[in-house]
Amino acid sequence: MYLNSEIKEIFPENTPYILEGPITGEKPIYLYLSPEKTYLLYSENIKALLNSPKIIKPLEIWEEGISFLLQSGVIPTPYTVFKNVYVLSMGDKVLIENSYNKLRLAFFHEYYYFHKYRKFEKKSDINFFLILLKEAILRKINPLTDIYLFHSAGKDSNIIALTLASSELKNRTICLTLRGPKNKDESNLAKELAKKMGLKHLILNIPEKITNFHIDFLTTYFKNMLIPCTDAVCLVYPFYAMEINFKGTNILDGSGVDVFTGHVPRKIEYQRQKIYTKFLFLRSFADKLPSGNFLQEITLTRSERIGLKGFSFHDAQKIFPPAKPVFYFWKEEDKKRKDWDYFDLKADLWATHVEYGNVMRKVRIFAEFCEANLIFPFTDEKVAKYLASLPEKELFDRKTFKNKLLFRKILKEKLNFDVDKFPKFSYPFDAFSLLKKMEPHVKEQIFSCKLWEKKELTKIFNRLLDQASSKDNSLSKKAKNLILRLYLISAWYNNNLLIRNF
Repeated sequence: MYLNSEIKEIFPENTPYILEGPITGEKPIYLYLSPEKTYLLYSENIKALLNSPKIIKPLEIWEEGISFLLQSGVIPTPYTVFKNVYVLSMGDKVLIENSYNKLRLAFFHEYYYFHKYRKFEKKSDINFFLILLKEAILRKINPLTDIYLFHSAGKDSNIIALTLASSELKNRTICLTLRGPKNKDESNLAKELAKKMGLKHLILNIPEKITNFHIDFLTTYFKNMLIPCTDAVCLVYPFYAMEINFKGTNILDGSGVDVFTGHVPRKIEYQRQKIYTKFLFLRSFADKLPSGNFLQEITLTRSERIGLKGFSFHDAQKIFPPAKPVFYFWKEEDKKRKDWDYFDLKADLWATHVEYGNVMRKVRIFAEFCEANLIFPFTDEKVAKYLASLPEKELFDRKTFKNKLLFRKILKEKLNFDVDKFPKFSYPFDAFSLLKKMEPHVKEQIFSCKLWEKKELTKIFNRLLDQASSKDNSLSKKAKNLILRLYLISAWYNNNLLIRNF
């Protein structure tokens, strides 16, 4: 993705003016409003924008942003962790007006991909789709450097691999797969698939022992992470950069496609979102209890049920005294979508806040750090619009909750790969095991972070450590995720160059 590093400026006399986020989420637009509201800067390139001399530093933390990170794991657009800094993602828009020679911003959001808009009688054309995908990649590729594809045994990355294998880019493509834990390792299968397509393949590993060199490199990585990311997988990328020099190369990633192909929930998630809304009246009690309590799970709003979980308000406020409860925000989001089908609701909220704000953000952070050309092929406008036009029956099944039927069909026909015969795991990275390998560093980062109230943090952290070793897998997993979240926020805050050294 060739980012436009140009920074544009808007003054009160230039208004009214409307800015729109990317229709497919490909290139978010970042905005900075001066404290006096006398000018606004915006750019697709967050690094260029936030390093502009016209931005007053150090930037101020938006305390509600920290509240959201702790309790939900994301900061809902258009807001960011900084005051006066905003982001327009898919469907986000802002009306910029002049109010007594001051700029006034009015944000609103529109969802473009309702399933009712799909063309019921349309038939998919596999060859046409693959041509669209290949053309999208060729338009965005840097033709003079290597191509790295983050590759798994899953559907999205193999569709891209198949496309690259049938193009003139084949000999320059290298597939990269992380070696996972034994019971979840798909690196050898991915290697076999790459070999079948005639593509080069490398298996990446997390070091057995974490040294001072690794810690120093990780610290440098956080220094260059402009805005925080709570996706656990963001921790693995610095180790990739220690193995391969990605500078100036092309990086391809298959994220961002689900909103166009149907963001199919798990069956149990779909059932719960209909039943558990009856228990929202108990949320005030859940928010007064420690994290991981039973009421916290059953009192999530429909909006939160897509995967927006974290600390209870009780714990968030003890750790971070300025914290605000996020429940009321997500309850309002529910009201805006009260008549929506859950498939649409999940696609809208997950894509806008999680997919583009966390899942894809972690890859953007990596590409920014490596100064690489990042491409998300499925967010190309022509590719996305084609997928979004296909009828449901071509893409997913509401009864079986099976997704990406078209991709399954392509892989079976073109690669003789039956996805259904292989269990699909989440990204095979055990982030908590990595934290254990560098435990002194993790504790130092968390307990030196000036955001937190140390006395309460110590109590809650020790409780989470106990729960992390529990035989109750659900309780253990939640505790590990919360420790990881504390570390990611703390390490970002402690080292961020936009906050420090001014």
